[in-house]
Amino acid sequence: MDYSNLSNYCIYTMRNSEELNYLFNSDRKGTFYENQLWKTGKVLFDDAHTQGLTMPILFSAADTNSGLIYYGTLTSIILFEIENKTKYYFENLTKITIPKPLSSLYLKSSKNPLSDSYIRPYAICLTPSYLEDCSKTTELLSLPKFRKSGKEPFHYNFKKLDFSLEQFWQWAYSDIIGNTVRGILAEYIVAKALDLTEKIRIEWDAFDLLTDKGLKIEVKSASYIQTWYQKKYSEISFSIRKTKYWDENTNIQAQESKRQADIYVFCLLKHKVQETLNPLDLNQWDFYILSSSVINKEMGDSKHITLKKLMSLAPVKSNFGNLKMNIE
Repeated sequence: MDYSNLSNYCIYTMRNSEELNYLFNSDRKGTFYENQLWKTGKVLFDDAHTQGLTMPILFSAADTNSGLIYYGTLTSIILFEIENKTKYYFENLTKITIPKPLSSLYLKSSKNPLSDSYIRPYAICLTPSYLEDCSKTTELLSLPKFRKSGKEPFHYNFKKLDFSLEQFWQWAYSDIIGNTVRGILAEYIVAKALDLTEKIRIEWDAFDLLTDKGLKIEVKSASYIQTWYQKKYSEISFSIRKTKYWDENTNIQAQESKRQADIYVFCLLKHKVQETLNPLDLNQWDFYILSSSVINKEMGDSKHITLKKLMSLAPVKSNFGNLKMNIE
């Protein structure tokens, strides 16, 4: 961020901390909706853009009394007058390693400090001078993840070698039927159905996918046929294990075990003929959608759920073509 090029005003808002962590751990940009019209914010943003200035946005956590924990730069604000909603885009999401109190912000209208108990999700404030200091740290922050093409070559002694990242992927991940890679493939299929593949997968996140509307999704997969010798088809069972949330940005693990996502999508590779089994044929998959609240109520601390038990909980069954509609 160019600190000589900031507008005089910024926008303060709040989002769920897990949503912010998810974006920070990927490419540090995102899109959110707010059920309020940011009319003044839109005017100030447009004015700043006309002058070649950048408008900051600062975030606190909506789920805990966190103070200011992230900031970024706004790239677009769109107003939906009829729906009374605002859609905003931002990038350069940066962690404030030592959170600042809300009272470190001053309201544009009154020049008074924001209350530390301020609960409204929108305020226009004077851009704080400490943003530059927040970006200076000797700590090793989590590394941003960027999409690779596969064409990146290996190097040795400052010379490119004749093998690439794509060849590593072919060597390591060509078995898409085995449990490990099939699970990742199932995540990708669901992400593709939801148009969520622009951001790359985060391996150690608390949940697998996050929609633009903040819905947290856990994806699990199972198959009747495995890559190893079988006397009979596998019994279908999915993991529903509770986990302790781990924050990659602080290396701190939560004390409470819980199911982190809002919904589960159980992906069953249902095809039962070895010779024609192909996980890339999406007609060979069934998808079952169930809310975590139902799982918590009916399954308690259980670590797995069988297909028979899952069906007794009346999940929404879907094919690939209707998956986005059924999830939404």
